[in-house]
Amino acid sequence: MIDLRQLMLMIKENKEMKANMSLEFDCLVEADNSDMLIRVINYIINYLTPLTEKDIEISLNAYRGGSTLSFAISTGLQELPEFSDKIAPALEPYNATCEVKHQQGVYAQVILTFS
Repeated sequence: MIDLRQLMLMIKENKEMKANMSLEFDCLVEADNSDMLIRVINYIINYLTPLTEKDIEISLNAYRGGSTLSFAISTGLQELPEFSDKIAPALEPYNATCEVKHQQGVYAQVILTFS
């Protein structure tokens, strides 16, 4: 089992990342190995960080049957750089999906949904 809350706290500490985090407890993923998930999360953080001058807003929420992990930034960009097409297949072992949202000139958000 992977505890997403503990995983995010470890990543924040290891990256010495500036982020505002709101993390609920009991957000678990049935998987034995977190290596690829860590790579995906690092990719998302590295993708979003240069797009803003402010801290990333990270939230982890539990819902019936799963969890959502959201990474949001405020940005003045009209277009986002291309997001890797390798993320979706990398999330399959974690029964997760990825969605990128963008409101031009306002915000960008990447949401991982675990079910």
